[in-house]
Amino acid sequence: MPKNEASNIIIKLKQEGWDDAKINAFILYIQTHTPTEEEARTIIEQAHL
Repeated sequence: MPKNEASNIIIKLKQEGWDDAKINAFILYIQTHTPTEEEARTIIEQAHL
């Protein structure tokens, strides 16, 4: 993730009231998680309900 993207995400989450630990866990998840095709399909299907 580009540095400016990460900075913008952190700024917005801080504005929303997220604490540092929660932000760090979220950023780590974004950078390391690779969803399976099944996981992506399930999320997309749930969004259409």
